Amino acid sequence: MFRVLGLFGLGAAFLAISPELRATLMDGIETGGKFLSDNSPLSYVGVGIAALAGAMFWVYRAAQPR
Repeated sequence: MFRVLGLFGLGAAFLAISPELRATLMDGIETGGKFLSDNSPLSYVGVGIAALAGAMFWVYRAAQPR
């Protein structure tokens, strides 16, 4: 858990000191949001199905013995 939090913290710190990367990331998020709103409601259904499939995969992999 601390490893994940540390990675998110380092990523946030890097975004804080890199204006070009931050602008690129924000442009990508804006483009993705515009794509979702332009192709709604089917795009929201697709995102929901992808999130559900990802959660199912994550839970399945976590339950397997090592």
